[in-house]
Amino acid sequence: MPMFPVIKRAAVVTATAALAVTALAGTASARPGAGEIAYGDRGTGVKCVQLALNASLHSGLQTDGIWGARTETALRAFQKANGLDQDGIVGVQTGSQLLEVIVHHEHAWGVTCWENMPTW
Repeated sequence: MPMFPVIKRAAVVTATAALAVTALAGTASARPGAGEIAYGDRGTGVKCVQLALNASLHSGLQTDGIWGARTETALRAFQKANGLDQDGIVGVQTGSQLLEVIVHHEHAWGVTCWENMPTW
């Protein structure tokens, strides 16, 4: 077998790997800055919070994306259980802990929640 096809194949594999790394790094750095999530908020970020709280605490929250009193109470219980400030706000520390729960229990929501929750 001639050496040229092997070298060419290695170059293609290396270039493909470099593009993949660049694409992943680009995606990570292009993440929109998700602000804090708190009482009264609505949307996908709140739904992610509710999914994580249900998985972690078996809260029985309706995952409707509307942050009400039950979501607030469950979040404060989650923060207490995880040694976080019990401020009822999902900032980067709480968001990162909640995202860990999502990744372990709600795999299909991992990327969506990462894009919509404040995390490290």
